Amino acid sequence: MLLEVIYGELRDMWMVESQYEFSRFWLGKSRSYMSCAKARQRPPSLLVLMRLSQRLTSITAKYAAVATTEMERDNCTRLVALRGRVGNEIERLSAAR
Repeated sequence: MLLEVIYGELRDMWMVESQYEFSRFWLGKSRSYMSCAKARQRPPSLLVLMRLSQRLTSITAKYAAVATTEMERDNCTRLVALRGRVGNEIERLSAAR
């Protein structure tokens, strides 16, 4: 599931600590959204993906403005790649409608 991949990447970058935080801050949903989506094997809605895309875009811009170390610049690159994956999924879902 795409959200699990995104969550894992963000966690690897120390940008999120829990599924609760991911659900609230990154997805704009209730604390239990991620755990329920995983349990039900339910894909994210177009609205959730759009919120995630906006958050990734915003955080990437802010992070890039202050990135000074190689690790921080690498994280910016990873964030851009994650934004691309989310964007591809948004396009796929939009075309299917």
